[in-house]
Formats: sequence, structure tokens, C-alpha cells
Amino acid sequence: MQNITALFSHPTIKSIDKELEKVFQNVPHLPKKATEVLAKIAPYLTLVSGLFLITGGLRSIFGANDYYRIFNFWKGIPPVYFYLTGLLQIVSGIVSVSIYKPLKNRELQGWFGLLCLSLLGLIMNLVSVFFFKDGLFGLLFSLAVSLYILYEVKPEYGLAGTIIAKVEKVKAKVEEVKAKVKEVKSEIKKVETKIKSKTK
Repeated sequence: MQNITALFSHPTIKSIDKELEKVFQNVPHLPKKATEVLAKIAPYLTLVSGLFLITGGLRSIFGANDYYRIFNFWKGIPPVYFYLTGLLQIVSGIVSVSIYKPLKNRELQGWFGLLCLSLLGLIMNLVSVFFFKDGLFGLLFSLAVSLYILYEVKPEYGLAGTIIAKVEKVKAKVEEVKAKVKEVKSEIKKVETKIKSKTK
């Protein structure tokens, strides 16, 4: 997994990031609370979607002939389409699973993983447009929306994001300690009441 996440810091990815950052730096921004929520749920969404992508990709590769034979909708589409999209789904799924921990720790590497997923999604959509000869507008619209959200949540990652994640862990542990202290206090009260009742 570490070898996979190391690819996200490739100079090509970073140069793409710099160009896209210029595009999205002056757009209207989402509220801070919205980006915080998105950053919190991102690890879980990517993990679940990653598992679905892997299983879907395997189904596309090993069931390509079944799709081709059973559904009339796929009659004009060659089996190579299913093999190609299946392979891209598996790669996207592996990337999604590999960035779960970096995203949870609010590491910038996790965010670069999300950028790679967007680029892989673009390639998958281009393959679909090539074979189906349709859906170019939808592709551009979904790409613009996904990149917009991606660059809105970017400030949540990196050094500041890692500190926030650690603070949240500390807060969770403090709450656990508080709950245990309450339990101990209630037990002490029970013992005190029993002692008082016996002395009477």
C-alpha cells in the first residue's frame, strides 16, 4: 500500500495539481463546516466505494461475455470495453482502499490520492464516450463538480489537517475518560448508599 500511495506524489500529479489550483482558487467557496464534514466522511466513502469498484471490475472482466450475450443494449459494444473498464475499476478500487488511512489522518498524500481517483474516473468516462459515442457533456459536468469539491476540501489536509485529526482523537479519548469517571462516580455513590443503609 505504501508503494501505491508513494505514486501520488509523482511530479506529473503535482504539476497537474498546480494548474488545476489556479483554475479553482477564485471560485466561490463552500462553508468551512461543509468542508470539515466532507473531510470527515471521505475516508469511509472511499473505502466502501473502493470495495464496490474492485468487485464490479472483477465482474466486468470475468463476466464480459455474459454481458455481451445476454443484454441487447450491449450488442454493439465489443467485449474489450468490459475488460478495459473492469481493469480501470480495479485500479481505482485499489487506490481508494489504499488512501483510507492517509485520508483519516488528514495527510496531503490522501488528498493527492483523491485527485488520482478523479483522473482515473475521467479516463473511464472517456472510454465510455469512445465506445458509446455519447455522454461528453455529462463527463465534463461531473468532472468540473468533482474537481471543485476536491479543491474546496484541500485545505483540510496537510499539516493543519493532521493536527485537526490528532486533536479529534484526543477529544474522543477525553470523552471516553469522562464516561469512565462518571461510571466510577455512580459506583461510588451506590457503595455509599449501601454503607449508609447498613449503618442505620
